[in-house]
Amino acid sequence: MAYFWCRTAVRVGVLSALTLSCSGEPESNPCTDTSCGDSDAAGDSDSDGDGEADGDDSGDADADGDTDVDTDTDADSDGDADGDDGSDVDSDSDNDTDTDSDSDSDSDADQGTKRDATSDGQIDSHETAGTGPDDDTPTDTRVDTGRGTDDEAETDPSPASDPPLGSESEGTADSETATDSATAEAAFQVTNPLIHNRADPWIYRHDDGFYYFVATAPEYDRIPLRKATSLSELASAPEIDIWTKHGSGEMGAHIWAPELHRIDGAWYIYFAAGRAEDIWAIRIYVLENTAADPTAGAWTERGRIETDWESFSLDATTFELDGARYLAWAQNDPNMAAHNTNIYIAPMSNPWTLSGPQVMLSRSEYAWEQVGYPVNEGPAALVRNGRVFISYSASATDANYCVGLLAAPEGSDLLNAASWTKAPEPVLRSGNGVFGPGHSMFTVSPDGTTDLLVFHGRDYENINGDPLDDPNRHTRVQRLLWGDDDMPILGPPEANGTLTIGGDGST
Repeated sequence: MAYFWCRTAVRVGVLSALTLSCSGEPESNPCTDTSCGDSDAAGDSDSDGDGEADGDDSGDADADGDTDVDTDTDADSDGDADGDDGSDVDSDSDNDTDTDSDSDSDSDADQGTKRDATSDGQIDSHETAGTGPDDDTPTDTRVDTGRGTDDEAETDPSPASDPPLGSESEGTADSETATDSATAEAAFQVTNPLIHNRADPWIYRHDDGFYYFVATAPEYDRIPLRKATSLSELASAPEIDIWTKHGSGEMGAHIWAPELHRIDGAWYIYFAAGRAEDIWAIRIYVLENTAADPTAGAWTERGRIETDWESFSLDATTFELDGARYLAWAQNDPNMAAHNTNIYIAPMSNPWTLSGPQVMLSRSEYAWEQVGYPVNEGPAALVRNGRVFISYSASATDANYCVGLLAAPEGSDLLNAASWTKAPEPVLRSGNGVFGPGHSMFTVSPDGTTDLLVFHGRDYENINGDPLDDPNRHTRVQRLLWGDDDMPILGPPEANGTLTIGGDGST
């Protein structure tokens, strides 16, 4: 049956207070009349990152038979929050306001015009989609470092000089100008799906004039990287495998949801991986490259990020705001058996080390977050309009996979759960022939004036077999809109075809 409930555009103007206690009954399931259970044979909504409602055995209630809160954040067995067996939660999207398109975890929670306050070129869910030039522009030295702490020192003379939303320099760029910024740039075109068979997409717009793209490969065995001077050229750009899984031990299986960030003059990739001997022992790892071009130079394994618990964890993103760097990720709390994965945040002392206890920002409390599996995963930050936004993915990774939204005032204590509010309804869900949209993140147009939304989705609703084995989650790009209330409008997904963005403001 069709998931028609997913076809309504959702604009979140008011966010409900986030309740962190486990008491109280969840709201009635909006999917009750739409058969939101995962479509895969496993019966799991596959909230793992594989984008499938797979029945894998990763901590999800999936077909693998394990009730399994499997350490993976996904509802599926893959341990990732998305439905796929890949660690991808498919929900990356940084909050940084810098122009970089990465949803990197950089502290670019700034909502300035610099989309990506971190130098990751992403808009970082914390980065605000500013209207100024994209973060990637040399003018914003905080590219990817977050609010000026990124690789480049924040030299922007004004918000207008801040990098665009996908460029990792997430300082607090002028968030107010972002709303009508699109009309100032020349039109460009993007054809969806942009890149086939690539889930959990991450597009980083850097100040060297290139877009860098990493994503989950359906074989879950490597990290592919490509670059191009335009978004449309990414579709045919040569792809190189910058790292492959180990033959044994850690980082030997389920290579999921890589994110590329530029921090303090170096490149970092955050990704999730299992052990060769225990594929569901999913954890978060970091790679480092000090070369100017991430497609060149050597990648060094910085190892695993140690969290408060030894449990299933994935979908890490980073962002910087007001000189402080944060990591946001999905993890299973061993004491919360009813929830596969929750969204957490913690401060960082360097790109691969946490410096304080983790704080839970969201758990699957609403019915639309629990279809197939009770999952929250794939966080991405964006700083904008005086707020820090974190988008995340929920439910199994089949057609029920969707995107939720958290928000906190810029300047508030981001490590205090009370600072955050949560949208009571999904902000992006199935519609217009696109099913299971998720693992979102943000980037910017070539001139940094238009904010863009990046996510993955399938072209069909029903999946034959295990969703983890279904490779057809494709990368998609569309314009990110802003409401009169300065809230982001992520949905509905645009139908397949060519979009003209910018110029006259058309999408």
